[in-house]
Amino acid sequence: MGRVDDVLREVDEGVPAALERLFELLRIDSVSTDSAYRDSCVRAADWLVQDLKSIGFDAQRHNTPGHPMVVAHHKGQADQPHVLFYGHYDVQPVDPLELWHTPPFEPTIDETDNGKVIRARGAADDKGQLMTFIEACRCWQLATGSLPINVTLFFEGEEESGSPSLIPFMKEHVDSLKAD
Repeated sequence: MGRVDDVLREVDEGVPAALERLFELLRIDSVSTDSAYRDSCVRAADWLVQDLKSIGFDAQRHNTPGHPMVVAHHKGQADQPHVLFYGHYDVQPVDPLELWHTPPFEPTIDETDNGKVIRARGAADDKGQLMTFIEACRCWQLATGSLPINVTLFFEGEEESGSPSLIPFMKEHVDSLKAD
């Protein structure tokens, strides 16, 4: 069996745990457009840092005038490519709340005509997507012992409010965010 087959087997076997991690993140009400949720945005950034550290990333929360940025590095082999994945952990407000059939920060898996779907604020935009990056790295490492490339993960907490801290942060941390 090849390395990719080993990784895909790890993905299949890890689905329940991966869903629980995703659901933990989805339960954090990290609404960036309302200052009442500032602590929740910090909590989401801290959750990501801890999860990334648990799989061998050098991860840090960087405070900004707005919500924190998360930057995480994992060194593969020096002669291999370096990729950067970007995502955001902040979400839109849930109003109007009465249009939700379940609490927006309590994830559910629902059966639809098109199969199963996860319903929660942020499941599609963008916590679900950024967790695919993390879970891919986790599964590759579990299956093979290391990542075959150098990886930087960059997550912000202000995308839903126009990313006011993004450009200044990128200019200040240009070396940390370099990739091929």
